[in-house]
Amino acid sequence: MSEITAYREQIADMIAMLDAQLAETPDDKLYQRPGPSQNPVGFISWHILRIWDLDICLLNQTNPLKDDIWHRDDFSAKSGYTPDGLGLRGLGMGVGYSDAEVDGVRVPRAVLADYQAALIAATNAFLDAADAAAIRTERPSPMNPAQPLTSAMRLQHIVSHSYHHLGEIRFIKGTFGISDPTYPKG
Repeated sequence: MSEITAYREQIADMIAMLDAQLAETPDDKLYQRPGPSQNPVGFISWHILRIWDLDICLLNQTNPLKDDIWHRDDFSAKSGYTPDGLGLRGLGMGVGYSDAEVDGVRVPRAVLADYQAALIAATNAFLDAADAAAIRTERPSPMNPAQPLTSAMRLQHIVSHSYHHLGEIRFIKGTFGISDPTYPKG
């Protein structure tokens, strides 16, 4: 199996897990906090997608403040939410958000699905054009030129970052008494 095929499979598995977790989350629980200062499932899902969008910008060497899919496809208008200038470095990715800023994220389920579909398409377009040597080539990071990165590192981050947060989503759903749809049936 090629490295690119492995990334495709890992990302497809991650997407299936995210879809399963969201499908079992009732609308009234999507943006309910499980406790004080704890992030809701909908916010974490949106954050996963925003970081994935950042990773795609880093893969394509584009500006994450204006060339990302969120901005390019006008998801602010579609969702009624604008993350611009919020959080760490003003990237609006959900990192460094205050409780009030977290509470401000109420992206509708259908918009999350459309955003995810756009990210999948962009990731597949990148992988379609990539080869094994190119994804291992080091280049300066636009976020930190002193720290080189490779496309392989960003692809790995899409998967690992998402799975870390999928664990959170599963835990939060458990606190609401929602069973895990991926758990084997007895």
